[in-house]
Order: sequence, then C-alpha cells, then structure tokens
Amino acid sequence: MKDSQLIDRLVKPFERVASLYNELEQTTDDYGTGIPLFPSEIHAIATIEMYPNVALTELAGYLGITKGTATKLIQKLVKKKMVIKGFAEGSENRVAINLTEQGKRAADSHHQYVNAMNQQLITIYQGVSEESLADLISISDQTEKFLRKLIKERQRQ
Repeated sequence: MKDSQLIDRLVKPFERVASLYNELEQTTDDYGTGIPLFPSEIHAIATIEMYPNVALTELAGYLGITKGTATKLIQKLVKKKMVIKGFAEGSENRVAINLTEQGKRAADSHHQYVNAMNQQLITIYQGVSEESLADLISISDQTEKFLRKLIKERQRQ
C-alpha cells in the first residue's frame, strides 16, 4: 500500500474523529437543569461529587488543569448555581467546594449520560476481535505519544 493510501485509509478517519471530539467539547447540555453546561463544567461537577469539600488546588489536580483555570471554572459554576464555596470544617482559610442541589441533579444526569454513551460504544466495539482491539489500543497509545511529543516541540518554540 502506498503511503498516501495509508494516510487516506487510516489517518484521515482518525483526524475526523478527533475533529468531531473537539467539536463535541464546544457544545453544551443542560443535564436536566435547564442551564447549559460545557463538558469541562460537567466534568468538574462530577469530580466535586466524587470529592465533597474538595479544595481548589486538589480539584485542579484531579482535573489536570492549573489552579487559575480551576478558579475561573468554579466562578462560572457558582454563577450557574451548581456549586457553593465555603470554609472547610475546622478551618478559617481553607475553601471547600460542594455541589448545590442543582449541581447534584446535573451530576446524576451526567452519570446516566455516560452510562448510555458507554453502552453505545460497547455496541460499536463488541464485534471487534480481541486481537484487533489490542492493535487499536496499541495504535492509540503510539499516536498519543506522538501527539504529546509534537505538543512539547511546539511549546518550546
């Protein structure tokens, strides 16, 4: 197979999937609350549900974002009445972040959404042989390493 054919058959579909994922990350869903939430916001809500009374620095670590980004994210979620900030029990300076009732509804709806999405993905992949799945995982891992390398190279420029 020629290199150009390999690119067309393998890389182009991967690019389309990556592009669609990026597009999905720019969309909102209200998760049963009537308030549009971006994926980054619902992921923060789900994380806060897992770690009640979480501190901002800890939340940033769980989400893999900077503390500054986490601060902006929490400010948006406070405005949307999804989370509340208060002082941690027994502390006068440690801020604890928790979900409001509306935030809990969003988290519950998100769990249902994730389960439904996972079921659909299982349906797509369950007909694929174990050998092919292993190959896909290996290819994905190698592609991820390659893309991380490119990102590092661009960040140095």
